[in-house]
Amino acid sequence: MQTTAVRERRYVGVRETVLYGVANGGQVIGYNMVRMQLTFFLVTVFGVPAQAVATMIFFMGLWDAFNDPIMGAIVDKTRTRYGKLRPYLLFVPIPLGIATVLFFGGAEFLSNVSSTGVKIVYMCVTYFIWEFFYTIGDIPFWGLSAAISPNPEDRSRAITSARFISSIIGGIPGIIISVSIDLCRRELIPLDLRQVFLLLGIIAATLGMGLFSLAGLFTRERVVQTNDEPKLLDCFRYLFKNKPLLLLVLSSVIGTVGGIADTFTQYYYSLSLGIASLSLVAGIPGTIMGFFAYAILPRLEKRWNSKQIVIRVTFLKAVVTACIFFAGCRFYTDPRIIVPLLALQGVFTSAISSVLMVVPTKMVGETVDYMEWKTGERNEGISFSMTTFISKLTGSLTTAIATAIIPLIGLQQVGADMVLAEGGAVNTRLWLWGLVTVIPPVLNLFSLIPYAFYDLEGDKLRLIHEEMRLHREQASQMAAKQKEETE
Repeated sequence: MQTTAVRERRYVGVRETVLYGVANGGQVIGYNMVRMQLTFFLVTVFGVPAQAVATMIFFMGLWDAFNDPIMGAIVDKTRTRYGKLRPYLLFVPIPLGIATVLFFGGAEFLSNVSSTGVKIVYMCVTYFIWEFFYTIGDIPFWGLSAAISPNPEDRSRAITSARFISSIIGGIPGIIISVSIDLCRRELIPLDLRQVFLLLGIIAATLGMGLFSLAGLFTRERVVQTNDEPKLLDCFRYLFKNKPLLLLVLSSVIGTVGGIADTFTQYYYSLSLGIASLSLVAGIPGTIMGFFAYAILPRLEKRWNSKQIVIRVTFLKAVVTACIFFAGCRFYTDPRIIVPLLALQGVFTSAISSVLMVVPTKMVGETVDYMEWKTGERNEGISFSMTTFISKLTGSLTTAIATAIIPLIGLQQVGADMVLAEGGAVNTRLWLWGLVTVIPPVLNLFSLIPYAFYDLEGDKLRLIHEEMRLHREQASQMAAKQKEETE
């Protein structure tokens, strides 16, 4: 039974909790634009060959293998009067905003350039810069979710706020882009897609980064590191001592293929159903349900521990999407049947995704507590660098895999458009139907294998929290006593 002493005191107020969530919403505006529209923008709008895009994404994923942990170690070495996380959150919004504009402005800036080589170089340089500054902001932001309070319930509320609000704010670019695609193709607006993406890049840079800056301005670090500044190599050694964290990382890597549906959703609605904006209609019920899922999450946490929640909802998602696939496998080109089916799928998968946006992040914070209990050191930077690394690596691998699959399922690029290959032996529309429904969730079941060895739960976790609470109280009393003696 968790101690009442830990549960009774609330360190983080409603205002700070909400502002932390709004800040994540601002960050996610740019992130969702890049991750969810990366292949579509670079291949269809910018005119870069799909093979070049896939190659760049692959090597950028390798770069992240070094970039994120190094940044995490640098964060853990940081000692300032503002903390070790907030200084980066105060600095990064402006350069990250500029990088966002440069990346999405490429198609318009180079609209008169016919050289594919120049476009590839511009793509690689601007994407590298964007990734670099995104890393500087993202690792401290999620590290703050563990340092914002010693109370696990405070952390859960902060993470839930970040995920919930970002799901609202961060979804805006996707809606605008889907509508803009149809409006541009029907010549109903005086903008082409190059100009639309530049405009959205500017919005993400100004509005999005303005909101993201709230994290540095209006939050506090309450669980601070009291020991001396560690050496860089010590931060990396710490990582390999943290078995629970490594198991979470391994699970995320195995689950990479679970995200390929996002890449093919745009193509499915455009090419199989003929109307890109139908995705908005199908997505409305799921969006609403996703919001309600955050409200029922506390009830799930009272009934099951975090590990049990992840396993149950992952299985449920696979079962639901399999049923949807078989129900529509004879009607996958008929919007009258498919849109309601995808709307029904969205109700279940959005609720599940909302849960999985909060619980694993909370579990990473618990691994930080575990290592403080085990070694006396708190390493939010290196721990959450692994989650951001995995998020970006799996995002990059997902996009690379999806881009590589494009020609295999009968999609081909003709000029600036992606079309269905004629006369091929592959049923492209059926493959697209499977890729937006059952294939990713079923393959994602393999990501549950590491959870069989994960034991940071139940009595063990409660014991750690209790002992750390007592340790902090003793440290506080000793500090107060030393202060009295010096005075």
